[in-house]
Formats: sequence, C-alpha cells, structure tokens
Amino acid sequence: MNIELTSGKDVTVPEMLSERIEMKLGKIEARLGQKITFRVRFEKEGVNGLSCHVHFSSSRQDFDAKATEDEIVKAADQAISKIERQVRKLQDKQSSRGSETIRETVDIEEPAETDL
Repeated sequence: MNIELTSGKDVTVPEMLSERIEMKLGKIEARLGQKITFRVRFEKEGVNGLSCHVHFSSSRQDFDAKATEDEIVKAADQAISKIERQVRKLQDKQSSRGSETIRETVDIEEPAETDL
C-alpha cells in the first residue's frame, strides 16, 4: 500500500493521524484485495475549516471523497467513511449480480405428466 499524504499551506498533519489513516486505508485495501495507491490531501477551507480529500483507483472504478470539518481528525474520518461506503456499495452490487441469469433464479414448477 502506498499513501501519498500532502498538506496545503498552514496545515500540519500529526503523526498519530497519519498512522490512523494508514490503518483505516489498509483495511480498505485488504477488502479489495489489490495493491492500491491512495492520495490524501489536507487543505485549509475558510477561516476555521479543514478539508480532507481522499482519492484512489481500483482496477474497475475511481473512488473519491471530500469532507470539511473544524478539526483535521474529524475531516479525515468522515472522508474515509465515505470511501468505505463507496467500496461497500460496489461490492454489494457485484455480489448481488452473481453469475445466474433471471431464468435460473425463478422457480417454475414443471407440469405433472398425466397418462391419457
């Protein structure tokens, strides 16, 4: 797993937060089962706001989330939870499709054979 952690002007990312981000994104990577490069960017928004922007690409889809909060940890947690929701939604969609066709899933009773 690679994490490109960048911060904008006047934003410092504590070591505790970078470890927390690495742990949470590691779970996402394990869930997808691929080697992924995550891009995490922190920026100052307005007077008291801080935003966290998380982006990565899997083999089939791009994932992107942004959250703005008054604290940097809250913004990171919100952005990562949005990413987790997107991954879960994609996996649920893939598992619900499966390999069966609609004809194979519907149970049709065979007519009983009668002797005439």
